[in-house]
Amino acid sequence: MYVVAIHSISDPRAFWGGQLDLPEGTTLPTAVPNEDGTRGICIFESDSVDTVRNLVESAAGQISKNEYFAVDEQNAQGLPS
Repeated sequence: MYVVAIHSISDPRAFWGGQLDLPEGTTLPTAVPNEDGTRGICIFESDSVDTVRNLVESAAGQISKNEYFAVDEQNAQGLPS
């Protein structure tokens, strides 16, 4: 499944410069920051929203506020292939 994470970032340098340790079965094919790095959207492929939430919050919960949702793949366009 695809999971979107929407980020409001207080420390862009740390957020975008950090290294994520992705669990097996989770990939990050798309990461899209705005110009100053204070907002961003990431599209993960993973087994659940909870897996992505736990990953992001443990890595960047101190420097970003995050929202998560599962993608409705039947109505989505332009998903990573």
